[in-house]
Amino acid sequence: MKKVFVIVGMALSVVLTSCGGDKASSNATASAESTPSAKFGIDTSTSVLKWKGSKSEEDFHVGSLKFKSGSLTAQGTENITGEFVVDMSSMKVEDEKMKQEERDMLKGHLGEVEFFNTGKFNEVKVKVNGYKDGKLSSVLTVLGKEMKQDIPVKVSNDGSKFTITGTFDVDFKELGLEGLAVNEKKPEETIKSVVNFDLNLVLNKQ
Repeated sequence: MKKVFVIVGMALSVVLTSCGGDKASSNATASAESTPSAKFGIDTSTSVLKWKGSKSEEDFHVGSLKFKSGSLTAQGTENITGEFVVDMSSMKVEDEKMKQEERDMLKGHLGEVEFFNTGKFNEVKVKVNGYKDGKLSSVLTVLGKEMKQDIPVKVSNDGSKFTITGTFDVDFKELGLEGLAVNEKKPEETIKSVVNFDLNLVLNKQ
C-alpha cells in the first residue's frame, strides 16, 4: 500500500511540475508579446557605414558612407522592420597614405557608370523585414536592382536608443558592374566583387 501512495505522489508531483512549467512558459511568451512596439529615427550625424574594397589582401581601399534617412519599428529587440537610405554622394575615401587629390579621384572613379553610377543612382535603399538568429532580413536596392541580404548584426534597445552594429560582406557580382569584370590580361588587377562593410547605426526613440 505504501508503494502505491509513493507512486501516486510521484505522479502528482510530475503533473504539477509540468503544469507549472507550461504556465511559466506561457507567461514568458505573453510578456514578450505584450512588449509595446516603438518607433526609432536614425541619428544621421553619428550613424556610419564603413567600406573596404580590394584586389587582394595587400591591395585595397577603405572609406565611409553616411545615411540620408531611416527609421525602424521594434518590440524590444524583436519584430524589427524599417527602411534606410544610404547617401552615395556622401562617399569618402579614407586611405591614410593617399593624398586628398588622389582620394577625390578615386571617389569620382567609383561614382562613374562602370561602378555605382552615382550621377543617376545617388541612393541605396535598404528595407528591413525582420530579425532572426542574429541576422536582419533585408532587401537592398542598388542601381535600381533588388538584392536580398541576411545581414549579421548585434542589436540593442534601452528604450530611448536603438543601435545596430555588425561587420558583413556584400557580393555585387549579380549587378554585372563593368568595373568588377575580370581583367583577362592582368587577372591580378581584377577588383573583387565582394565588398566588406562595418555598420554602426544609432537611432533615437520618436
